[in-house]
Amino acid sequence: MYSFLEVQPAVRGRADGHLLATMFRLVAAAAMFGVLGACGGGGSAPSSPPPAPSPSGPLDAVMLVPDPVGYDADRLAAFNRLNEIRLSAGLGMLAQNRLMDQAAQAHADWEIANNAYDHVELAGTVGFTGTEWWDREEALGYTPLKGAEVLSSGYAAARAVDVLVNVAYHRIGILTMENVDVGIGRSSQMVPNVAQPLVIDSAVPEGDTIRGQGQLPQAAINGVAVWPRDGAQGVLMRMGGEVPSPAPGLDVHQLGTPISLTVANSRAIDSASFVVTNIAAGSPVQTLLLSHLNDPNLLVPASYIAVIPTAPLNPNTTYSVAFSGSLTDLSTGTASTLVRNWQFTTGVQ
Repeated sequence: MYSFLEVQPAVRGRADGHLLATMFRLVAAAAMFGVLGACGGGGSAPSSPPPAPSPSGPLDAVMLVPDPVGYDADRLAAFNRLNEIRLSAGLGMLAQNRLMDQAAQAHADWEIANNAYDHVELAGTVGFTGTEWWDREEALGYTPLKGAEVLSSGYAAARAVDVLVNVAYHRIGILTMENVDVGIGRSSQMVPNVAQPLVIDSAVPEGDTIRGQGQLPQAAINGVAVWPRDGAQGVLMRMGGEVPSPAPGLDVHQLGTPISLTVANSRAIDSASFVVTNIAAGSPVQTLLLSHLNDPNLLVPASYIAVIPTAPLNPNTTYSVAFSGSLTDLSTGTASTLVRNWQFTTGVQ
């Protein structure tokens, strides 16, 4: 059994600067649905078809995706839980991509075959399909414009997704707004260094003029996803271990569940005040700020900000969150004020 988390970042930039890919790794006790159209028939036709109108922007939040095809119970459970979390956070759903599934499954199988828990595969090893996660996707015909890979070991599939979203760095990959496609791999086998690995790859595709622009969040959240969500019940009291630690010098197992805001990756979010209060006690919670400006491990994008309680939260307790800060459009430099207030309640664990 395992009782710690590891995070391994990887940033890959193409020459055109389009791909920013971050990988996350979790260790714990634990198709693109493309539609191909064809037209035919007799009669005359213009010598060249009129140009297709260019899409004006990202898709609206995707609220319904086709049922996955070919998943076993574990992969289906992870897929469903991932989309439940995204919908409850005010984001759009991710659609199964069969090519990404194949790449993710091949990597889960590679981990077992090589008794190696890692994002990076070594050429010449059993089952090698590509060094980095995007290499494995591209080898099977899917080119990610940007995206993330998240790994877990030792958890039941749905529970692994819950744990991933409960820790500071891993949450970034789960709640990225723009991603539209997902591939899931899972092995039920156990070897000394890997137990029932789950691999989740999510991305925006390159070369798709519509879906390649990603998706917007649901209109109801006004561009900002908070987690734990407003009104959430049964929130975990502890974050759980994470390596590298987002709070160097402190025992990560004694940190409380992070509270975060996520915006589109075209924006930067900064805090002027970020206060978490125990409502019954009337006292603020001691926290550490984690943002792109002060992250000790350089893993946090400008589109994400969090505070981490320096001690576990109390059981069965309601907390209020008051955030005030700014949003900056990264393309224009235009800044605006951002204020958010919400509440959540912990459970007994």
